[in-house]
Amino acid sequence: MSRIHRNQKTAMLAALSIATLLSACGGGGGGTSGTQAPANALTGVAVDGYLQGATVFLDVNRNGTQDASEPVTTTDLNGRYVLDDSGITTPITGLPVVVTGGVDSDTGFAFVGQLSAPVEAARQAQVVTPLTTLVDAMVAQGLAPDVASAKQKVATALGLTVEQLSTDPVAQIANNPGIYTTTVALQRSIQLLASANAASGETSHASQERVIKALATAIQSQSSPVNVSDLVASLPLSSSAEAKKLALAITNSVGGRLESKDRDGAKAALRAMDEIRARMESDHTLNLTDAAVKIDEERGKNKTRPYYYLVLNGSIQGIPGGTITTLTQPVNTTGRLLASNCFQCHGTGGVGGFDKIRGKEAAEIKEYLRKTASSSIMAAHAQGYTDAQLNAIISYLQQ
Repeated sequence: MSRIHRNQKTAMLAALSIATLLSACGGGGGGTSGTQAPANALTGVAVDGYLQGATVFLDVNRNGTQDASEPVTTTDLNGRYVLDDSGITTPITGLPVVVTGGVDSDTGFAFVGQLSAPVEAARQAQVVTPLTTLVDAMVAQGLAPDVASAKQKVATALGLTVEQLSTDPVAQIANNPGIYTTTVALQRSIQLLASANAASGETSHASQERVIKALATAIQSQSSPVNVSDLVASLPLSSSAEAKKLALAITNSVGGRLESKDRDGAKAALRAMDEIRARMESDHTLNLTDAAVKIDEERGKNKTRPYYYLVLNGSIQGIPGGTITTLTQPVNTTGRLLASNCFQCHGTGGVGGFDKIRGKEAAEIKEYLRKTASSSIMAAHAQGYTDAQLNAIISYLQQ
């Protein structure tokens, strides 16, 4: 079994576990998310796509680690958090809100990055994204005298406005899809460069931090707007040329679908680009085209080559979830929320993904209960549900 398959399965299992937990609980933990916010509380949203089940903490001592005395919470299904900082007696303006872990709701894959945003005067609606992470890095390194100056620098460098840096990229997709496209292209470029330049024994968060610091330095000297691909290409890091290709491919495929108002297609493209990036990292070849071709070959798509054409020209033809089939909503919606976890791989309504699971095929999931959880990804998924939950899923999909 190749490393890419193990990595994908780990991410998918993490997504399943967290999504199931959140579905059962009705939202994130931390004792405050989804309830009335305390008077002294930071509220906001964590976004790559919306990060579900992510850990959010106020880094009072700025060491990048959640310490016992620091307030912590968990994001809900929409990436929202409520962070009770009433126990902190010193001023918190300028301190970083840090986000780690969770599941990216747009891809269904585990989020392995670390995001941050400096607390601003307004305590509500504190957005944490890859863009605010750059702002925080500039302030932390002394590349800007304050948050306002750092935001202006980042906005100028990436051709955005200061206001857009504090905007929820997902909420603005309809009116300004470029914010979202810039956000996801930036984060994946950071992850690729972190993998390519990681020191022996270094954690992924530590290697990503070094890349973010390099980006902050490049932005500090940038006087005119550039796109993400040109910005990462300017970094004095190994594989910056491949990071540029990755950013361009994401911009073309995801951005192109969003410009066409095809949100589902954009999600499918982003999921596939994440698979390709993960393959680049696991193979240590860091060649975008080669990684796409290998995935096509492994899935028996040598003739249609959907992943190759995705990176070549942004096409999503043949990409799982890329072709959306219109389905009539079943009358009985019991089991719909549980079944939605299956749609990440098997397409909306259970069709259009890797394999069709709608209709009589839905009952086949019960067969995996007779196998060990480690025998296949489907066995692991099936055994993550109770019999009652599986029956609800099957009944919904068989309508």
